[in-house]
Amino acid sequence: MKKIIFITGFSFFINNCFAQQALEQVAKSYYRCDPFKQETGSFLKQLINDPTLINITIFRRTDTSLFYFKGEYKNFNPFFFKPDRTVVILSEKELLLNDSLNLADTIFTYQIAGYIGEGKNTVHDVKQEFKKFDHKYLKKFSSSEFSELRSGDLVYGAIRNYYVAFTNLSPLTAAWQEIGSTHESVFVITLRFKMYDNVAVLPITTDGF
Repeated sequence: MKKIIFITGFSFFINNCFAQQALEQVAKSYYRCDPFKQETGSFLKQLINDPTLINITIFRRTDTSLFYFKGEYKNFNPFFFKPDRTVVILSEKELLLNDSLNLADTIFTYQIAGYIGEGKNTVHDVKQEFKKFDHKYLKKFSSSEFSELRSGDLVYGAIRNYYVAFTNLSPLTAAWQEIGSTHESVFVITLRFKMYDNVAVLPITTDGF
């Protein structure tokens, strides 16, 4: 019994290490402001005061609302394709841990999205970006969930959630979508993390959720 517990615990530790490293690699490669290489206060200050951002929206945390930040980069492009605009969003989300005990926690979702207007290769460009990303990071996580966005036989998007062992919360999501209402295509990366002791870590709670 002790051997089984040890093996399970060791496997959990190894999976977490690989996933944490993958998140740090994604943050370093795709985000201008990296939450994993600095303390929370420094990260937020760097993001909010980034001089390359325009069209900023910010709602600071209060007793009745959570933090939300959105901005558009003037010239930052971490993608293989050339987007017309690159948008970053950082927001707090409440996570229900135990419905019966009314236990909740707060995590951050951190998105970077590249939008490209209507054109000959726009859908192809974001789909290729998605495939390259998925090929690079898929094996770094213990499991994943893939789904397509469809309207009849037409596929207009896809989503991949990447998971760590023994948890139901995905710390990383990649997606592409053709947006009919604006005639744009978009590739989006979403990181999810918790702040623990003033640093960003995997969003895994003590009960393994």
